Amino acid sequence: MRHTGPGRSASPSLFRMLEWHEHIEAERQQPGARVFLSDYNGDHPYVEKYLGELADTAPRHLADITRYAGLDEDVRLRSRIAAMHERYDGVAYSERNVVPSGGSSSLLGTFVTWLAMNGHRRVHYVAPVYYKLAYLFRAFGIEPVPVASGHAYQPEFDLSLPDERTVLVLTDPVWYAGRRVPQDVLDAIAAWQRTTGSLVFVDGTFQYMPWDGRPGEASARLPVERTLRMVCPTKYLSIHGYRCAHLLVPAALRQELADLHINLHGDVAVSDRLFAHRAVDVMTQHGNGDLVGHIRDNHARLTASGALAARMPVETGFFLFARPHVPHRWFLALDERHFELDGHPGYVRVNLLNRAAIEALAATVDSLASGGGVSGGDVAGQGVPVAPHSG
Repeated sequence: MRHTGPGRSASPSLFRMLEWHEHIEAERQQPGARVFLSDYNGDHPYVEKYLGELADTAPRHLADITRYAGLDEDVRLRSRIAAMHERYDGVAYSERNVVPSGGSSSLLGTFVTWLAMNGHRRVHYVAPVYYKLAYLFRAFGIEPVPVASGHAYQPEFDLSLPDERTVLVLTDPVWYAGRRVPQDVLDAIAAWQRTTGSLVFVDGTFQYMPWDGRPGEASARLPVERTLRMVCPTKYLSIHGYRCAHLLVPAALRQELADLHINLHGDVAVSDRLFAHRAVDVMTQHGNGDLVGHIRDNHARLTASGALAARMPVETGFFLFARPHVPHRWFLALDERHFELDGHPGYVRVNLLNRAAIEALAATVDSLASGGGVSGGDVAGQGVPVAPHSG
């Protein structure tokens, strides 16, 4: 890992990656589309446990629905979020470090709008980043410049941070593969922040889902006064019908970002404010260990089925990056092109909470054993519903 001068050239591959996402989304919406292995949705048996009273009580019985939810004005919520992170991460946060919101997508929109309003026409990033960031960079005319070859968990990863004050975007964990950003990479970034005064944005949408049960996130140790970190409790609980996320920010930027956010997106539904409090309850009490155990059980069943020719080890989250025995064309799936990745032909992202995906993959084993072939249409027509995609 080394510092460089002006950094690598701008990344047209990021925008090509966005085009691949747009293509797959267009096919997904067609009638009779192939089973989508890579989507975000997926059920589990702990929804009612995690929702508590929200599982069977209408929001109007729990809050005044004649009033706006006032999410950012809820100082108690912000204080509870800060206390929860202090407990998980051992970092001193206060309500002045928290911008709550209705979902991570709106926070990404606020962040990139803030960059543009403050004259940032160039940002650096560690691949991969979520495709919506690529969309927003393209829409706002912001030039994304990669600072590494490979992805952070790969042995060939080569971090070359610029010798200038800038903005760096990275994703931790590397969600499609369920891998954490290694500690030495984060240590190098933290030292660079202190030297250059650079700002780092961490997309932590899939944080706090470790398979080994280890609490806390290493990226919380980046300098708090120079780091924005996005956390998404809806992913933590895999309950995506509610919209809930928050941004941990330097105290000096909180009010500016909160004002921009409310002016861009307005307030949330009162049900989402109630869910935000419920998510803090779960995170500070019993956690999501049942859900993570369910994900691991699904992983064990899929790998035992014989449907996979190869797979990456998983540390966190509910995605597996693997190569099925059957040809890629049998399914609709996100492959290496969708993550600015090379060297993994035939690998696709599999949602381990998507029963349709797991059943469809398992069904290919019988087909291969019988010597038959199965087309994409046959897989979609086996009584396995095609799972919808959501951002």
